[in-house]
Amino acid sequence: NGYFRCDDPAIVKKIMEQMRNGGKYFDQVGTYEVDSVRDLGSPGYDSQAADKKPTLPTSSSSPMITFRFKNGCVAQFRASGTEPKFKYYIELRGQPGETREEVSKRLDTMVKVILEELLHPSENGLITPSSL
Repeated sequence: NGYFRCDDPAIVKKIMEQMRNGGKYFDQVGTYEVDSVRDLGSPGYDSQAADKKPTLPTSSSSPMITFRFKNGCVAQFRASGTEPKFKYYIELRGQPGETREEVSKRLDTMVKVILEELLHPSENGLITPSSL
């Protein structure tokens, strides 16, 4: 879990649109295969729903996009409603017999790839908390 500082709402909108990829949501991020996508922006999208419409409420003013990966990783992205932050929540469940350290290592690797591939922090001028 973490965030980038982003003072320009237009950048957040641009990033969300990049993740939407013109309605052709990514089926792969880096080498990681995407299992499903849920977009709670307007008009909304859920690849797991038969009608592709999410059951959760959608919002054009506070959208959230969730990518579920085939290896069990889940990554959610949204802008803060009260601060100039672009937040992310990324988690990975371990496999039976896998140690916490092994899971943490896999997750750390995935986080780097996911953030770079989906958010393009340098290109979009996102500020990491350690730079604040």
